[in-house]
Amino acid sequence: MASDLDTRRVADEAPILEIARDRTLPAYYYTDPAVLEIEREELFFKTWQFACHASRLSQPGRYVTMQIFDQEIVLTCGSDGELRGFYNVCAHRGHRLVEGAGQTNRLVCPYHAWTYALDGRLVGIRRGAESTAISRSEICLSQVRIDRLLDFIFVNLDPEATPMAELYPGLEAEIEAAIPGVRSFVPVPEQPREDVPMQCNWKVILDNYLECYHCETAHPDFCDLVTIPDVRHNFNDRHMHQYLPPMGKAQNAAYPLDLAEDQLDSNFWYLFPCTTIGHLPGVRSLTISRIVPLTAETSERRFTMTMIPGGNVARDKARTEYLIRGVGREDVALCEGVQHGMRQRGFNQGHYIFDPEQENFTEEGVRFFHRLYSAAVEDRLAAETR
Repeated sequence: MASDLDTRRVADEAPILEIARDRTLPAYYYTDPAVLEIEREELFFKTWQFACHASRLSQPGRYVTMQIFDQEIVLTCGSDGELRGFYNVCAHRGHRLVEGAGQTNRLVCPYHAWTYALDGRLVGIRRGAESTAISRSEICLSQVRIDRLLDFIFVNLDPEATPMAELYPGLEAEIEAAIPGVRSFVPVPEQPREDVPMQCNWKVILDNYLECYHCETAHPDFCDLVTIPDVRHNFNDRHMHQYLPPMGKAQNAAYPLDLAEDQLDSNFWYLFPCTTIGHLPGVRSLTISRIVPLTAETSERRFTMTMIPGGNVARDKARTEYLIRGVGREDVALCEGVQHGMRQRGFNQGHYIFDPEQENFTEEGVRFFHRLYSAAVEDRLAAETR
């Protein structure tokens, strides 16, 4: 079957230059596997991707694996306490080294037992290999870049990647100012919600996350929790911040609050291309998610939740239940409804809504994302449509 790119259907009707100025991304960007393949190379293999909370690598010998599309990564904490990242592949014949997460003092390939230290050095070859004149000192695992934002560990497959502090200047301080004590937060025990599958393109999820124009229509309980009309946005080069003032109601339609103890406002950050960080009112907490494309029209949103040590776990579960059964379920239905619309012949390209006087009626966040996205992929997309 010919792809949407081959037909130039949208390119003829909505010029690429209009994207992120007056019009949204064309519908085929959300459905075509050829577009996803370009995103794989130009976005996901060249940007910082959230891996795990630092507590999972807090002791020498700990390791954690992750994937970015078909690329497998292993993160290790070495005997020196340093965190490192490697492609999860043996230098001998290319077999996967380890799976999942665990504790070890060596990475041992299950195929021929080549053995690597946690800093990536080859330290063991089975007897007899010396006859091939292999120099162990010249062989090591292929390293990937890692970086840290607060206690969140990120990886980047681009060896020339710009450090996160330069890409997202002032972000750590911004989060710390909004959420006092955030550096002491620990993962929520027995997290009930980690991976949320969604029948939609990954960009649909972000388009939904980056505006509150839909909130008063689609999230009535959420509107009883925070003051939607007073939402504020702050834009930086590659990240943005949404702030929602508190409604200040202990009893509301979402879940009960302790007005004396809880944090009552909400903050949501977006890091291009696919990371969200934020919290809802309640026990002081911070949740990070990585939006992961599985196919052109299916995705997962993978969550890691942290909270203040000693926080009220029972009350935090009430908030989590609302996130799952309430606003979360509502957003899943909205996103999947949009994905259905992207396949309809009557829809080619959407529009932005702006109201500088009422930011809850403004989709500048969506346009912000589309601008960054277009800048990253437009050359490859233009070449494909010629």
